[in-house]
Parts: sequence; structure tokens; C-alpha cells
Amino acid sequence: MDKTMNKIECDPSCGFMVQSHDEKEVTGMAMSHAKNMHKMDVSEHDMRKRMMSV
Repeated sequence: MDKTMNKIECDPSCGFMVQSHDEKEVTGMAMSHAKNMHKMDVSEHDMRKRMMSV
């Protein structure tokens, strides 16, 4: 198992953050958040660009 944690954070005014060892889980949850809370359709590719390793 890869020990690297991956994280995506929303705008600070929103406060959403997802963090996991699983990149697919991070991008999936972030895409779902963007769609459900902000009515935004964001591609997995664009979410991967926002992902940070922690």
C-alpha cells in the first residue's frame, strides 16, 4: 500500500476537504462534492490537478 496521502480542499469559505491514500476515492468524493454542493461538473483530470500529496 502506498503511504502517500492525497488531499483536495475546496475554497476556504466552504471548508470541504477530503484526504485518503486512494487517489480514486479523493477525486470521486471531490467531484461529488463539486456537483452536489456547487452545481459544478468537474472532470477527474481537473480534480487530479488540484490534488496535493501530504
